[in-house]
Amino acid sequence: MTRFKLGSFILLSCLYSSVYAERWMQKLDYFDALIELENPYIGFYRTVGKHFTPEGNSAANTWGNLTHLRMDISAFSDKAVLSVNEATGDTTFGVSQPLTQDMLDAFEATLDGVRKRGKTAIVRFAYDPWFNGATKCDPDQSVILQHLRQLGEVYARNTDVITYVELGMYGSWGEMHSSNNGTNANIAEALQTLLECTPPEIKIGVRRPDIVAYWLKVNEENNYLGFDIDSEKFKSAAAAKGDTIYRVGMYNDGYLGSSTDLGTVGMGAAGHQMTREMMVKWLNRYSLHTPYGGELVANYNGDHPINTPDYLSREGFKTHTSYLNYEWHQPTILAWKDSIFQDEGSEYYGCDGYTYVVNHLGYRFVLRESILPDHVKKNLSIRLLIENVGFGNLTKSKKVTFLLDNGTKYYEVEPHAEIDPCEWLSYTVSTIETSILLPRDIEPGLYNVYIRLSEYGDVATDNNQYCIQFGNVQEQYNKKLGANLIGEVQIDGENTEIEDRKKDEPDFQYGNGALYLSNCEEIEIHTVEGKCLYHKTGIKGDAVVPLSLLEGTTPTLILVTLKNGKRQITKRQVILYK
Repeated sequence: MTRFKLGSFILLSCLYSSVYAERWMQKLDYFDALIELENPYIGFYRTVGKHFTPEGNSAANTWGNLTHLRMDISAFSDKAVLSVNEATGDTTFGVSQPLTQDMLDAFEATLDGVRKRGKTAIVRFAYDPWFNGATKCDPDQSVILQHLRQLGEVYARNTDVITYVELGMYGSWGEMHSSNNGTNANIAEALQTLLECTPPEIKIGVRRPDIVAYWLKVNEENNYLGFDIDSEKFKSAAAAKGDTIYRVGMYNDGYLGSSTDLGTVGMGAAGHQMTREMMVKWLNRYSLHTPYGGELVANYNGDHPINTPDYLSREGFKTHTSYLNYEWHQPTILAWKDSIFQDEGSEYYGCDGYTYVVNHLGYRFVLRESILPDHVKKNLSIRLLIENVGFGNLTKSKKVTFLLDNGTKYYEVEPHAEIDPCEWLSYTVSTIETSILLPRDIEPGLYNVYIRLSEYGDVATDNNQYCIQFGNVQEQYNKKLGANLIGEVQIDGENTEIEDRKKDEPDFQYGNGALYLSNCEEIEIHTVEGKCLYHKTGIKGDAVVPLSLLEGTTPTLILVTLKNGKRQITKRQVILYK
């Protein structure tokens, strides 16, 4: 699915280069390269099983880019059968007790192991021994709540590595069925407990939307009509929860198996059921930045399967699907690899279905346009168009910086105003209009310019932790810097011929909705018809003039006159809008 015809789009972009003085469309590849990326928080996950004891012992399996940590704490439940002596028939149960410090330390060490690998993790705890599908193994509610409060302290210290917390705890595999006490009331209480003891960065999912309905108090017994997000009951409940509602999502271990996702929806009295439409509308509105996914299952929908790339190409953008289990369901995934994606309006037309799905799980940023000046000496203005072609959105904030690299030395610079890539929403082309102030010690020469989305914004020390690669061709991603190429620029130093010729001349750079003045004492701004919009004297060399100061509506073209004791210049400037 695509929003524009690329040929027409690139032609329009080329027109920009003819109207902006010294600003040029960069010679880059602006297409989706269709390659699978290992970006944080998204994709097909691999599972890692951990069986914790009071002494903290555990065991692990295969690690993947996105890891699903299945954390077994059956040793801390008196309802969980840990072993049976075949000779005597004696049964060994766990012991309901607080989680020990050794166990908590072992869990934190597991998270640190994920971090050191440069990976991220979805976390689910359960009392099912070795996650083998045992039933009725969770302890009393008071014990579960105590364990969640203890785990919440660990979650709070590891927000960088934790993609999502699947609440788990109740029933087989932590899937909230076949449980001792996994009622909606108890699970809603557990959800609220974990929300209260964790920071906003931690997003939490439950297994079914009817649990969320109970947490919101919008259902009445078997009447789920109040879960319609357009109902007054839902609007009132959402307002009462505030921003907390955006932290709550779900994980779907019956994903696309049938129209009800194998009982994930459909509960309730006739005419008052929880419907798939309700679930999708809720996810679409309130899970913009909350992960959603789970496990694919075989088709139980008869002659109308929905576990297909074609179906996902429509619903996936509404549910913001961001992760799936690669190990389940393999026959479905293998069938995707043997299928051909047929949407003629998509860059993915003709590729296999698996490639389409894996490249759309979560966010996927593609650079569609980059316009930079050819020469610059102080402020570098930048205009980018970036499309998020993925089903979902970035679920954690990132630090955005720009890098200038001449092949022997690089400089990392923050933009004049903060850029939030969480705002680059799915199915949307975002305009980034900004500028950077060049470092005082930067050497003259030709530089590659990069945009970098990272955890900490310090390429010298952060080991490229959780950097994000764009979906353009591999050659436009610099692995050493963890940054995406957006073009090149010539930086003019104090001793260049250009600088010698203009050393006494006032000048300005335009970017981020402002004029950045240099060597200036007086400025006048007029429309092309001659109306004065702004006049200021007494400037001492350098200054910033936000264009919001102009009288009346800001035009699309202005005449800027700069003066000092020796020189006067007048330039036309086109104003760009987001």
